[in-house]
Amino acid sequence: MQVDNLSWFPGHMTKTLRMSTAEIKNMDAGGEMLDARIPLSSRNPDVDELTAGKPRLVVLNRVDQADPDGTKRWAAHFRSLGYAVLECDAKNGQGTARFAGAVRELLANKLRAYAERGMTGRVVRVMILGIPNVGKYTFINK
Repeated sequence: MQVDNLSWFPGHMTKTLRMSTAEIKNMDAGGEMLDARIPLSSRNPDVDELTAGKPRLVVLNRVDQADPDGTKRWAAHFRSLGYAVLECDAKNGQGTARFAGAVRELLANKLRAYAERGMTGRVVRVMILGIPNVGKYTFINK
């Protein structure tokens, strides 16, 4: 039996991707949430295309459960790709307070340009993206 039009991509994921594609244009940066225990496996390849041209912050979540040496190597790897990196444990709140500072550092040039144009206090928008169950909502709620 041959099935020609089989799609594994669920409808809610298609809807979310479509909405994210429309909204990313209004964002100053993209934040990609990864599980620090399995950073490569917890990546969504669509995020690269979605955030193309935007500064990116990689958030390695659940560092309390990950190998510290492995986390350091992964953080260095993502930094070598030009991404800012934040290590945290969203469930316990460890590292979440550094988010604003990491975003300010990531967007330093843009914020300086805003200040030069008298746009101080402008809201900075960062879209947090990631596969299900990496801790996006726990992170945001902290």
